[in-house]
Amino acid sequence: MDEIVLKLPREARWHSVVYLVLAGLAARLELTVEDIEDWQLALTELLGRERPDGRLELVFRASPDQLETRFGPADDRLLTELECQKDGVCLHRVLSTLTDSVEVAQSGGEHWVVLRKAIVHPDGVH
Repeated sequence: MDEIVLKLPREARWHSVVYLVLAGLAARLELTVEDIEDWQLALTELLGRERPDGRLELVFRASPDQLETRFGPADDRLLTELECQKDGVCLHRVLSTLTDSVEVAQSGGEHWVVLRKAIVHPDGVH
């Protein structure tokens, strides 16, 4: 599995770097336009939630069958939004619509949002 790690300030002016890396991965993995749009929207949802300390790390893990993104560290506010069980629109529901799975993982005493989506190749095979 190939891995790309980005460590960036959380300031909005750095978000374009995330999208640039995603575009490069999309080209390398031959993602569909729909998959690229889904990933961009999911990342936009997460990037829009600011943290006071300004620390942001994204880990992209790519295999022939799946793209995974780890986003974090997640603060309490983001974790609360992900736990939302209300009917209607909430962060977990939005992310679940855009990806195949959304989970919160713990690593090094911190929480990380993990998104996964299968890669559908042009011949229709996962």
